[in-house]
Order: sequence, then structure tokens, then C-alpha cells
Amino acid sequence: MIPGSKKWPYILLLIFCLTLLTLPGCSADNVDDTTDARSVMPAVTNMAGSQTSAEVCDDLNTAGLSNVVTFNEWVLDFAGSAGDDAYLSDKWMQPGANTPDLAACADGWEKQHDYSDADCRITAMLLLDGIITAEKTDSEYTGTYLMFDVDAIENTDRYEVIRKNLKLFTTLFGDRPPEENEDPSEVFGNMWNEYGFRISNDKVSLVSIVVYDPDFNQTFTGHTGVLVKLAEDIYLYVEKLACEQPYQAILVSDTDQLFNLLANRSEYYGSKGDAGPYVYMNGDYLGELKAWK
Repeated sequence: MIPGSKKWPYILLLIFCLTLLTLPGCSADNVDDTTDARSVMPAVTNMAGSQTSAEVCDDLNTAGLSNVVTFNEWVLDFAGSAGDDAYLSDKWMQPGANTPDLAACADGWEKQHDYSDADCRITAMLLLDGIITAEKTDSEYTGTYLMFDVDAIENTDRYEVIRKNLKLFTTLFGDRPPEENEDPSEVFGNMWNEYGFRISNDKVSLVSIVVYDPDFNQTFTGHTGVLVKLAEDIYLYVEKLACEQPYQAILVSDTDQLFNLLANRSEYYGSKGDAGPYVYMNGDYLGELKAWK
């Protein structure tokens, strides 16, 4: 095609549009700084700096969560140890747009700390301190699935607030076999009711992904996070992905949107054909996670 042709302006327009798509900061995967993330949900951030960590912590404070200052310190400390090479986000992004380097996160943590990093369960209990209670707890923990959690809590000064409620922690998250004629999907809910667990804040829920291990006939909380209702059709989910993996906050318009995101994490699933994992909000069973795929 040569200049002067009737189609030439359209080719120039196409080239201009393609050029715009390649410019830094113009990707549709980022939520622009001037855009309210609530208008483009779901949106995700690692809170890896003062921009989104302050926003998330303001929401947590307003909702009445506990130890928010400490939580913010943990978040920023982790981001600082991970460094720029870990590609943690301090902006709201579309889910999947940001892919942190997990090896860099682990390497950075281990180089700068001589104690165990927090995981999802420790983080949830930090925020729910005094908000979640039980009428009774087990006198001791005899399971195995929480051994690394328990070791970190018992031997790390940073986790003293969780240590004070260690029996509550292990009763809530520990491994349990189904009783005779009890379906694995019922174990967590039955435990919640038997021990009288309650959350005193009606804006807050504990989201638990309960895994069943058929080889050892045990259920346990494989992942957990705190869900906060900020307004009608606006929910904030806060989690630690795993030990030596990033903190993350997710804005969603409803719980189905959240569970759809969680359902696409392969690490929560066992062998093909295995039952579960089971989704709970507080003590209420909502279904198998795979149903949201």
C-alpha cells in the first residue's frame, strides 16, 4: 500500500493503536492510580508499599480488626526483604496480571530473618485476636499437620499474641479425623458448633479451605483468610498465600467472585477424583471449592 491510497489512513490508525498498547503504564492489567479499584473488581495487590497497604489497613481498622499496625509491619517487612526482584505489587491489578517471583521471596526472607515466616493461619489469627472465641478448646494438640505453625508460634517472639491463644489456634485449625458415619465435609462445621466458636464482628468472616487427606483419614485447614464486608457489593479478602510467600488483598463484589479465584489455585487439590477441598465461612459449609471453577 502506498501513500495516497484510501486505505492508508486506516493503516496509520492501526499502527497508532498498536503503539499505545505497548507503552508503559497502558496495560489493561493495571488499575490506574486515578481509578477506584472498587469500580473494576476483582482487583488484587500484594500491599508491597505504603500506597495500598495504607488503604487496606484503613479498611481493616474501620471494620474493627485487631493488631492492624502489627499486620502492616509484617506486610512491609516481608515486601522489603523480598526486594524489587520479587515483583510484588503496590498497585491494584487484575488477578493473574502480577506474578511474584516466589523463589526471590523465599530467598529474601531467609537472608534477612533467623525465624520462621508467618503463614495464612497465623496471619488470620493475628487479625482476629479477641474477635474469634470458643466456649472450650482441646487441652493439647496431638496432631501433625500444624507442627511447623506450632514450632514458629512457641519459639518466635513476633508471634507472642498468637502464643497466648495457642489452644484456640490448634483447636480451630488442627487435623481431625471424621467420626464414624461423619462425612469429611461435615467435620469442620461440626467442630465449630461443638466447641462454640463465634466471631463477634458481623462484618468479618473467616474463610477456610478445608482439605481431606484420604490416605490418613484426616481433615485440616489447608488455607484461610479474613473476609471483610466494606459496603454493599464490596468485600475485602486479606490473606498470606503461604510461609515465605506474599501477603495479598483482594477486592471482590461478592463471595462467588472470591471463591472462583481461589478455586483456580491448584495447590489446594489432591489427586484426581479426591473429595474436597471444602469451603467454609465461619462454621457454615458452602460446598466443594471445585464447584466454582
